[in-house]
Amino acid sequence: MRLLIAVLSIAIAAPAFAHGPTPRKTDEAVTVKATADAVWAKVSEPCGIAKWHPEVKACEKVDDKTTNITLKNGGKIQQQVDELDTANKTISYRLGGEIALEALPVSSLTGRIKVDADGSNAKVSWMARFYRFDTGNEPPEGQDDETAQNAVDGFIKAGLAALESGK
Repeated sequence: MRLLIAVLSIAIAAPAFAHGPTPRKTDEAVTVKATADAVWAKVSEPCGIAKWHPEVKACEKVDDKTTNITLKNGGKIQQQVDELDTANKTISYRLGGEIALEALPVSSLTGRIKVDADGSNAKVSWMARFYRFDTGNEPPEGQDDETAQNAVDGFIKAGLAALESGK
């Protein structure tokens, strides 16, 4: 009987050890000393990110919803707009294609940038949900949750800081 209980305990507990990564999230906001319309014009412009984000070297428009972004570190990502809601000043996007490890150490990422009026200023909120680069149970260093979290946090904070400073 004890053997049966031990075997069943292992069989029931085993799936708990065999799950992959959990989704991660970054959610940041800043107040920009500019009107919401002016900030929205910057963030909603196709390839506008190359003008204001300090980590973006270049951007090429592929079609109405897709851009290829080259980062200053040499990494490349493809951004695909899922929804551009001009009335609510919200852009929802995802990274498409294969994401280069040197660009962002994530296997997938969806994001949303929202601009709201805050008196004569604008409040810019940027949220992203993502999975680490290696989705196996024991990712190597540099492809783990902490690396992904730090990279996405850094990218978003750098972009928001640039908007906040008026770049």
